[in-house]
Amino acid sequence: MMTLFRRAVLPLGLAAALLCLPASVMAGQRSYAATHGAAPFVTRHLIPGSDIDLAQVDLTLPTAKVVALTIDDGPDGHDPHILDILRAHGAKATFFYIGAKIPEHHDIARMVATSGNEVGSHTQTHPMTTDLKPAEREWNLAQAEKALASVGVTATWFRPPYGDVDDALAALARRHGMATVLWTADSQDWKDTGPDIIRQRIVERLAPGAVVLMHSTKAATVAALPAILEEGERRGLRFVTMSDWDAAMRQSVTPELALLHPAPRRR
Repeated sequence: MMTLFRRAVLPLGLAAALLCLPASVMAGQRSYAATHGAAPFVTRHLIPGSDIDLAQVDLTLPTAKVVALTIDDGPDGHDPHILDILRAHGAKATFFYIGAKIPEHHDIARMVATSGNEVGSHTQTHPMTTDLKPAEREWNLAQAEKALASVGVTATWFRPPYGDVDDALAALARRHGMATVLWTADSQDWKDTGPDIIRQRIVERLAPGAVVLMHSTKAATVAALPAILEEGERRGLRFVTMSDWDAAMRQSVTPELALLHPAPRRR
């Protein structure tokens, strides 16, 4: 069985101090999500390298009332049950799969891939990717790409393990045809807490444009999911894949906010 190590989140005081340092000093430091546990609704932190400026998105519009549900660390034996729950609520999700786990759970991975949900890349071995040499980074993404292809998936989204990403890694993912995404709401289900705590952590952060992080490897996550979906429904939110979330955010860009927040010039 492959051992996956959970991310270490730096103390907030230290994280804040690091973010105040000049960019030249910050080179090689951990990303916002890695140091804070989640990313704000800001392009460079949530979807680094994207051509959409989230500051131009009007989250009060009906088109923006979506939540991207993302489920990491599979494929896993819980995935078929998760599919049943999603189907019962008319919800969709993006499953971020670890390439090395696909051979063992090949049939489940193929089931998810053909379910109308979305499957993205979570690397081949779930390393702290920015610690790797460039050739090792390339291998990890390329091997995961091959594993996903074995179940008919060409991933268009990349979830860096532990939220650990830098500009070079995001650019490498783009060369592999993938956009990088972190999350705004962390269930912290990897702490092995119960369903009620997991539910509370997520519903406190449910809002238009949210990106939710959960893990299919945790039974408590599966148990918490129906109540999370029901609360979202009560708030008029739709749970969608990352691709549908991206489309909704682009549809919700307004001229007024675009004037207030002009996109930075690309060099």
